[in-house]
Amino acid sequence: MKSADTEAPVTGEKKATITPKRLGWFAMNVFVPAAEIKNVVRYTGRNVSRIWQLIREITAGRNADGYRPADWSQAVSDSGLSPVSLARNFRITRWLWWGLMWLTGLPALGCLALLIAAGSNVSGTGWLRIGCVLLVMSLLAATGFVQVLAANYRLWQLTEKRVSASEEGSFQEFLLETRWCRTVLSGGLLNRKKYA
Repeated sequence: MKSADTEAPVTGEKKATITPKRLGWFAMNVFVPAAEIKNVVRYTGRNVSRIWQLIREITAGRNADGYRPADWSQAVSDSGLSPVSLARNFRITRWLWWGLMWLTGLPALGCLALLIAAGSNVSGTGWLRIGCVLLVMSLLAATGFVQVLAANYRLWQLTEKRVSASEEGSFQEFLLETRWCRTVLSGGLLNRKKYA
């Protein structure tokens, strides 16, 4: 018989053994995502190449020799709509994008404030997840900002009857002559008399 002194101490730890169940779990976690990624790449690859081709076709027409109307009346007549209809369409576009800008921008700012307030109580993956959500919401808000700016520019051109370079209807002229940031953030509410 062995004495109690020579036996190995009992620690309660189990030895890690490779079982078929563990091996199968590991294989599923490696190969299933790989198969999914392969399918995603296969399907999106075709779409990305098609979209890239469309972008090249669309931007090919945007060169120095592109469409440049001689004056305001030609630009309005080429649109096929009356000035009143054009203004209405630009105002609707402005309001839709303005709503998207604030519906995504305000929650993003609030979420950022809460995240900063929570500080160290948020784990690393929590920061990553919330950061991704904030990035998407901020990009949507920025897209809305740019679209509202474009609609305000077109409304300015329409009301001022200045489209061509000779009429001083360029985007730089618009930025110099208007309070464009305030107009974008207010949705044109502060400038209703001017070009609402």
